[in-house]
Amino acid sequence: MELIIRCEGFEQRFGGLRYEVRSTRVVNEDRYEAVRRWEYDHLGVRTRAWQDPARGGWYFEWSGERVSKPCRDLIHTDGSVGTDIDGGSPYLPIAPSVPHLIESHALTDIVSTWKPWLVGSLGASAVTLLDGLVEVPEASWGSSRWRLSDTVAVMDYVTWDRKNPRRSTLVWSRDEAGHRQVRAVLGG
Repeated sequence: MELIIRCEGFEQRFGGLRYEVRSTRVVNEDRYEAVRRWEYDHLGVRTRAWQDPARGGWYFEWSGERVSKPCRDLIHTDGSVGTDIDGGSPYLPIAPSVPHLIESHALTDIVSTWKPWLVGSLGASAVTLLDGLVEVPEASWGSSRWRLSDTVAVMDYVTWDRKNPRRSTLVWSRDEAGHRQVRAVLGG
C-alpha cells in the first residue's frame, strides 16, 4: 500500500513536469557546456518496483533524466530520489526529496551562464575562505551542498562511486567582483 500511495502521490504532484538544466564545468582546462532534459513521469502499469532490504520500504523507477545511461532514476517510499548506478545495483540515494533535486537543478541552470573554475583538491580547501557564501538548504543535503553569494556559487558533492566515494567541488563566479574573489583564493 505504501508503494501505491507514493507512486500516485508522485504522479499527482510531479507528473508531466518538464524542464532543461544547462550546466557548465571546466574539464581539462576547457569549458564544458551541456543541456539535460528532465521528465517527471510515472510509468503507469509498466513501472517496475523493488523492495529495499537495506533501508526498508520500496523504490520505483520514473522517467527522469532523458539521456542514454546504464542506471535508472528511482524514487523511494521514504521520499528520497536515487539511482541504481548500473541498472542492477542496490538503491543509492542521491537527494532527500524531489523538491531538493529540482532546487539543485535550478541553481545548476542559473550558474550555467557564470564563469566556471577549475578546482583541484587544494583549491577545494581554499574555497572555504570565500566570504559571504550562504548555504542554500532547499538545494543541499548530506552528500551535496550549495553555497551562494551575489557573485560566487560553490557546490560540494560526493561522487556516486560506492567503492571509492570522494568529495568534489565546483565553483562559478560572475561579474568582476566575483572573479576577483575566486582568483584571490585559488591563485588563478
